[in-house]
Amino acid sequence: MLEIIPMEDAQVVLFPPRLDANTAPGVEKDLKALLLASPGKIIFDFSDTEYVASAGLRVLLLITRDQMKAGRKVALVEIRPAVLRIFEMAGFTSIFPISKTRADALIKMA
Repeated sequence: MLEIIPMEDAQVVLFPPRLDANTAPGVEKDLKALLLASPGKIIFDFSDTEYVASAGLRVLLLITRDQMKAGRKVALVEIRPAVLRIFEMAGFTSIFPISKTRADALIKMA
């Protein structure tokens, strides 16, 4: 379901156009498998994502919390304005490191 792109010392995860009750379980499963197989820095790329529902926010929070507890770094990038507003309303902008581009995220994660 998710497209994973290796990038330098990180894995880039391309999120689907919609992260809602229908897609969240598959995304969570794919992310858990990725984290087991490839620990390290993870960049969540939202360039294709147009909508995030509460089920998607939950998955993002759980996966990121587990990643950070393990001492790994996570960044969110390429967030469209409508999705960024959802993250702001949910308080996620104060929880997650957000960068405009993958390159910026890598610099901040170094």
